[in-house]
Amino acid sequence: MIIFTYEEGNRVNILTTPELAEKLAGGDSYIRTKNNVVKGLAITTELNPEAPEVIVVGGGPNIKKNARLFLDQQKYVPVYLKQGVNAWKLLGKYKADKYSQDPKTIEKHRQHRTAEEVDGILFLSAEENYEVKVTSSSFPDSKKRKKVELAAIGYVITHYEHQGYSISDRQSDNCGYDLFAEKDKTVLKIEVKGTSLDEQRFFLSKNERAKSADPQWRLAIVANAIDNPELSIYNTKEMEKAFDFEPLCWECKSR
Repeated sequence: MIIFTYEEGNRVNILTTPELAEKLAGGDSYIRTKNNVVKGLAITTELNPEAPEVIVVGGGPNIKKNARLFLDQQKYVPVYLKQGVNAWKLLGKYKADKYSQDPKTIEKHRQHRTAEEVDGILFLSAEENYEVKVTSSSFPDSKKRKKVELAAIGYVITHYEHQGYSISDRQSDNCGYDLFAEKDKTVLKIEVKGTSLDEQRFFLSKNERAKSADPQWRLAIVANAIDNPELSIYNTKEMEKAFDFEPLCWECKSR
């Protein structure tokens, strides 16, 4: 069994700002280019809360040019997310699928920016991710699992709505979290796990673990979700310290 501590997991794919500039390209633009080729993105979800799937593009000439260049390129590039001062973590590889200047689309996604400050909305998709389903003879049957899942989601939605958040359901989007919660300028991306017992035991996908690099990501566990729900909420650092992580599957490729 391989156990990852928080300190070990937190170093994976972490780059300093100079290392990031060497890997992608330097510059102030979050869409990094070299010789007119997009090499990658360096983003912060404080400025783009729905990133990396949704990027709000401002009106500056360079960023507008780079956004269209990225769209035309139609290639997956690495996307790094800022973790703090001089620290960037790889989220995965993404490509640009669509650039919309539709006023309704801008209004929906502009967040704290005025419509006049926004040139358009860039929509990204992740490189194909394989999801592995884990089964066990000790698991509840599919009907009960669905009941637990719905109870947990409903409980978490109610919890955050009582705190004044508006909730968008993202379960079908395969984006590494289930609920997008907004209150004023605060955004949370919440992955919900429900259990039928008191024990906090759950499975986290590769995509969910990768998205936990986002400072806005939260893990919400509803233990005993059907009969006597008890909610625990963790940020990424708290999750990594509270739980052991055991890999249950490997993809093997010929050398």
